[in-house]
Amino acid sequence: MFAVNHILSSLRTVFLLLVLQISAVSGQQPSERPQRIACVGNSTGDYGGFRLAPLFGEHMVFQQKKPAEIYGVANSNDTIRVTFHARTSETTAGSDGRWKIILPPLPAGGPYPLQIRVNGALQVDWSDIMVGEVWLCSGQSNMEFELKSSENGMPEAGNASDNKLRFFNYKGFVRTNDIAFDSLSLERINALDYFEGSWQTCSPETARDFSAIGYYFGRSLRWELDVPVGLVVVAVGGAPIEAFIDRKTLELHPVLVDVFPYRSENDFIFEWVRQRTARNISLSNNPLQRHPYDPAYIFEAGIAPLGGFPIQGVLWYQGESNAHHPELYQTSFTELVQSWRNFRNDPRLPFFFAQLSSIDRPTWPHFRDVQRQLAEQIPHTAMVVTTDIGDSLDVHPVRKKEVGERFALQAFDKVYGLAVKGDGPAPLKTKATSENLVIVFKSARRLRTSDGKPLRELEITGTGAIFRPASGVLKRNKLIINEPGRKITAVRYGWKPFSRGNLVSETGLPASTFLINTK
Repeated sequence: MFAVNHILSSLRTVFLLLVLQISAVSGQQPSERPQRIACVGNSTGDYGGFRLAPLFGEHMVFQQKKPAEIYGVANSNDTIRVTFHARTSETTAGSDGRWKIILPPLPAGGPYPLQIRVNGALQVDWSDIMVGEVWLCSGQSNMEFELKSSENGMPEAGNASDNKLRFFNYKGFVRTNDIAFDSLSLERINALDYFEGSWQTCSPETARDFSAIGYYFGRSLRWELDVPVGLVVVAVGGAPIEAFIDRKTLELHPVLVDVFPYRSENDFIFEWVRQRTARNISLSNNPLQRHPYDPAYIFEAGIAPLGGFPIQGVLWYQGESNAHHPELYQTSFTELVQSWRNFRNDPRLPFFFAQLSSIDRPTWPHFRDVQRQLAEQIPHTAMVVTTDIGDSLDVHPVRKKEVGERFALQAFDKVYGLAVKGDGPAPLKTKATSENLVIVFKSARRLRTSDGKPLRELEITGTGAIFRPASGVLKRNKLIINEPGRKITAVRYGWKPFSRGNLVSETGLPASTFLINTK
């Protein structure tokens, strides 16, 4: 199986290189949209002249206290000189046309000017570059979900004017809606030319079309840290997690390699994803036609072009298109985090993710518990619980303000060292007596219910097969279940697809769905 997959992958790579080479020879490099930095070997050293990677532009934000990388393509042996904040560095484009300059770290501040000269000629003259905190926001439609569509989003957007909050919305040029892509779109997708965007300052016009979660997260950082904040969004509605993982990781993994073959029938791939992919590429006659949902595609087209651009951390909201297979997601998510950390050469890169919310879909309780376990197992990750703000009928809950602000609490707690708690209550250990079972929670000094009513959705079992409702008493950071003479082998909480669980900490952060064994 691996050998077949490897051959198919190699053929696909050869095809893509041919597409890119044809584009380079014909000179089809439209100036009106950002281009991926792709070099195809030639003997002349002519690579179409100077181009920056798509992430660089006026109004951008560099990560403070980290070296600033600037990179792109020019013709072989061109001299590139970058001047930023009165500091100048110079390099020469290599035989493949690629060049990179690393500027020394700077503290938060700005705006600063940035100029780039190629062989002495001025090519870039920007005046509004900031240095501050930069976060990458990624996932599928709930991360993409725009502020204007969220609860109270339009009034919020109307007041969103902040020159030190910056957005780079790296969006697909065509959405993966229920449509058939035309031939030009299919060609661009095959050439990995799917994402486009530019840096913008926060205003009522730009904020309303930006990620609601990203906006509320960035606003919280601006208020608390008082430094410039840059948010880069790479999100695709409906995209499965395998589309975000690099190809080498997938191909060399003994399980994940099987996401490649038989796209239309592969049970590893969510049925809706398979159907939408087939619909979008239905007008293509190319047996190697690519789609944004394909394994490794979003990594290759959207994450890899960001290259070494320094960031502080990652916000991730994804899983709806993988919730049919919770056990596989446990493997996929672990590999995703490692993939991105390896690519960025940062083994401690903070990776914060949103737990799926509440909706009437049967696999979601188990999936949410898998996510809870992942936060415990993978270092430098943290989870934001959202079950209390879900929608029983809509996979896109509109209450995004709470999600963005909970992400910010995790950042304040685990990255910036502020005296706040980012985690809600989580079971730490159990202690059984002949009279009761005591569950001790961490991340909470005092457990309570969000509405002052008795604890809901607590269940126990003595056999491990059939759970029945139970009541519990909250005392400081303990949940006490009184069941004299009964053996309890497992306890679960919030184990309903649409949960109305009401267990929270003293700060109001909700507890996750959980299933724990007591023996």
